[in-house]
Amino acid sequence: MKLLRRFVPVALLGFGGALACGGGDSTGPQAGSVTGIFGDNDSVFTGGTLPVGFTVLGGNGSPLPGAHVTWTVAPVAAASVTPATQSSDNLGNVATVVHVNSTLGPFTVTASVPGVSPIAFHLKVLDPCAYALSYTLGDTVAGSLAHTDCRVALGAAHYFYDYYKLTLPAGQSSIRINMSSTDFDTYLDFYAFAGNQLGSNDDIQQTVIQNSQLDIIVGQGGDYVIGANSYDPDTVGNYTLTAALRPTTVSGCKEVWLTPGATFTDTIRTTDCSDVPYNDKVLFWMQASDVIRIAERSTVINPLLKLFNANFAAQRFDSVAVNDDSASGNPNAYIAYTVPADGLYLLQIGAATPGDTGQYTLAFDVNIGPSARRAAPVDRVPRVLRVLPNGAFRGWKKRVGVN
Repeated sequence: MKLLRRFVPVALLGFGGALACGGGDSTGPQAGSVTGIFGDNDSVFTGGTLPVGFTVLGGNGSPLPGAHVTWTVAPVAAASVTPATQSSDNLGNVATVVHVNSTLGPFTVTASVPGVSPIAFHLKVLDPCAYALSYTLGDTVAGSLAHTDCRVALGAAHYFYDYYKLTLPAGQSSIRINMSSTDFDTYLDFYAFAGNQLGSNDDIQQTVIQNSQLDIIVGQGGDYVIGANSYDPDTVGNYTLTAALRPTTVSGCKEVWLTPGATFTDTIRTTDCSDVPYNDKVLFWMQASDVIRIAERSTVINPLLKLFNANFAAQRFDSVAVNDDSASGNPNAYIAYTVPADGLYLLQIGAATPGDTGQYTLAFDVNIGPSARRAAPVDRVPRVLRVLPNGAFRGWKKRVGVN
């Protein structure tokens, strides 16, 4: 990720005739003042670079060539400067590049020029794993994964991440996030701001359209984080990121994620998933001790709910709860399930009578158990369930069994 940096172009003063130099000694000509300072108060991620500089003027206000400049850094371990010493060019310009190290926080780069007070640049090194750029729905971001980005470990592999903070209004939102690149196979993650993962996507069409598209119905407003990354480890390159509102639907057997608090009305159709009698599917991540509560209501069909947990070791989804009638004489379906361990869940929404189609309403809520573990901040998100063992995450639809 490249931070937007304030760059003030050097403003050269007009002058006529020969360049006027100030009085000098063994250290070179004496400066009268400086102008056109750029780079002060900039920030950069660990391992990155920052340009800084200014224009030296003589006592008569004209650009001063040949002024001797020495650069220093405090604390010394924060960064290095290239070049560390130099002379102003024929137009009085001075510029250097600051190479920051892994020390986080503020530091100062100072330029010493004979004749004027030292010029201090107040800079800051940011942790890329604890920083998210603000993002607004509808914006298009031209970004790039770089070696200075947050590097997240997954076993022996590492992935570069750019994080974007998205604030959603109060109430429910249904959004679609797209990430595309001609440089690499993209991958998207979506998090609550506290750090727990809410959704992921690799390919729009597995191995065919290797851009990512994440559809999610978010049950509550607040702050969320988009994690733009790659399917392959240690990959860098350019990408485009967009996000916008989408219809609140899960039809067509598309991969849609859900978060607690979401409620929607949809229809079981013959064009929906047909691996069992027609059904819709949604996915969600849960944490240990969460109590899932799901209700499917309809006056047209006899609702049927089936809840599955992703069994990564066996490469399948295992059935953990099923409900047809929530009570005697009540055909609506209802599941209450206490999550035993952090994991990925798949919900089938359908009808008890094979071949039935019709409208239903689904309500999804979660009570957080007293011992439920809340996830760490974004930079420490556990990624143990990043992909299914047989390859791309979307593989469950065609190649991973539901038992």
